Amino acid sequence: MTDLYHVKSIKDFMTYFNSDDKCLAYLIDLKFGITGWKCEICNYKDYTYLPSHNAVVCKRCGREESIISNTVMRKTRKSLSEWFWTIYTISTQKTGISAMELYRQADFGSYQTAWSWLQKLRLGMALDKQDQLKGTVEVDETYLYSGEKQGRSLIGNKALVVAAVERYKDYASGRVSLRHIGSASKENLQSFIKDHVAKGSTIKTDGWTGYKGVDKLGYAHIPVQADTPENVSKELPRVHQVFANLKAWLIGTHRFVSKKHLQNYLNEFTLRFDNRQHPIEVFNDILKRMMFTRPRAYKDFIQPRKPKYPNPYPIRKRNHNRQKGYTFLKVLGIVIGVGAVGLLIYAIAKPYICPVCKKPIAYQQIQCPHCNTNLVWNTGGLNGLQNTNK
Repeated sequence: MTDLYHVKSIKDFMTYFNSDDKCLAYLIDLKFGITGWKCEICNYKDYTYLPSHNAVVCKRCGREESIISNTVMRKTRKSLSEWFWTIYTISTQKTGISAMELYRQADFGSYQTAWSWLQKLRLGMALDKQDQLKGTVEVDETYLYSGEKQGRSLIGNKALVVAAVERYKDYASGRVSLRHIGSASKENLQSFIKDHVAKGSTIKTDGWTGYKGVDKLGYAHIPVQADTPENVSKELPRVHQVFANLKAWLIGTHRFVSKKHLQNYLNEFTLRFDNRQHPIEVFNDILKRMMFTRPRAYKDFIQPRKPKYPNPYPIRKRNHNRQKGYTFLKVLGIVIGVGAVGLLIYAIAKPYICPVCKKPIAYQQIQCPHCNTNLVWNTGGLNGLQNTNK
């Protein structure tokens, strides 16, 4: 396998991955590890490359196996070298790259293609569940984007993000975890802590009531009591520095990110922040995770409902029996209402016939316009229609 620590520049990168054969060989090493590829039919380990199909062919039985099937790159029309270049650009540039900039530099056919590529790559940037933060961890929330602010309520075009940052020694920050949450409720905040912070760690937060009870979950909790946001920033400097970097990155690189896809961008920022000292490792991590990430098409990202991204906040389960009861009552009410309206319309609009000339007359008309017969209406409707001249 190529030693990526020798890759110091874009020139070195193009030397190591200047053909699809080299890219395919590197993907095989990442996917199958030290055991190597093995044919599922004859268990033979020797193969030949088939770069045109991004596959290998067994030398004994001739079986063809695609290396990128069931991966993010499935059914791609671009070459593997273009994928490698895009991933290298994303991982090594300090600020990343926007979809518009990728569209310009990579000469994609449309902006949508560049945007979907970046969304697919971000799917491979989520932290594994076992990578929990340890030691002393600062936890806080912040709002992104503009909008009217009223406490911790969500009003206007805002998104609420909770972050946890490790304290590295006494002066630096370690790893970080970020999650887009629907509200600063106790359920959302403490679920985030349980998912991302190892038991036995020390949690340092502000005095928000959503953090009450953290000490009962197996953590040492240190709530900070501060009168102003400035004092909170002094007590929790690392997590607020992460928030400042996150906002600067989103505005400077992407300008605008919708709430629907925000978690995907947070996953990218997390991986980039944790490997800020060794950006070439980001390239390797993205490739590894891409090989085991479920493929998605462009339509999967733009569907009306919110797409599922790694590291979501918990959604409260509904009582389906109660929901079925509500649905039945709603349907019953609609049927009764429509029936009542229909009967009223029929009673008013149904045709009435004059008993003398047998021609249609209007409802509650006193005199027939055809034969000038005086009519008396009773509550019986048509049966109560009488001719007073008889």
